[in-house]
Amino acid sequence: MKHKKLILSLVLILCIFSGITVGFIHQKQVKDDRMAQEKLDKQRKMLKQAATAVDTAYQARSDKDVAYAETAVSKLSSHQKADKRQLIKKLTQLKSYLKQISDVSIALSKATQSKTEEDIKATQALIDMGTSDYLKADKTDAQNKLSTLIAQIAKEKAETEAKTKAEAQAKQVASEALQQPSNAVQAPSVETYSPAPQQPYQAPTQSAGGNSYIPPAPSATPSPAPAPTSPPSSASRTAGSSVTTGNASGTTNSPGGWDSPNNASMGEWRP
Repeated sequence: MKHKKLILSLVLILCIFSGITVGFIHQKQVKDDRMAQEKLDKQRKMLKQAATAVDTAYQARSDKDVAYAETAVSKLSSHQKADKRQLIKKLTQLKSYLKQISDVSIALSKATQSKTEEDIKATQALIDMGTSDYLKADKTDAQNKLSTLIAQIAKEKAETEAKTKAEAQAKQVASEALQQPSNAVQAPSVETYSPAPQQPYQAPTQSAGGNSYIPPAPSATPSPAPAPTSPPSSASRTAGSSVTTGNASGTTNSPGGWDSPNNASMGEWRP
């Protein structure tokens, strides 16, 4: 009887111990599962945060956002290698895109300042390298700016050439003007001699009280010269008498002639 009781006691103790052991193991398993689930949830959360950070970096394109995305990706666990590797690849590609955008911007700024054909070609080559859809808007914007710059350079070149051409023409005209002699030899003007119209001679008149001479007024229409008359004979001329006939030119009492009363002593006029 005592032996049976002992066996029952041992079985009961064994069952109790087994129950306690099983309970402990179950509790541990539950705890481990809960911890694993929490860890998995945390990993999922971190993966989601990293992916969001990468997307934000793609949209913002700022160095700050890129750095934050890199930090978030680096915190992913070893159990997330595939996801981590994919996010790192996306970040590397983003950095390449941002570098292309920066290179085009720098080249475009340089070409705008220098306006040289070499810089314009280098900028165009960088723009052509942007084949990704992510760079489509940036490529269009850069191409429009470069096209505007090319048109501006062409306009300035045309204006400069026109100005240079006008200045060259002006200098040529001025040079041709300077090449002409300043003192050009002019043909001497020949003064033709035109004789003054001859007026018929009129004898001056003497006043009754003296020998004052009054010149006759010029006649507008010249009168024909009188026909010459023969000198008077000595028989018709007496001492102290006045001479009534004219001289050889037909003028009566001409001053200084032989027919003047004051020159009666000159004798008979002989041709």
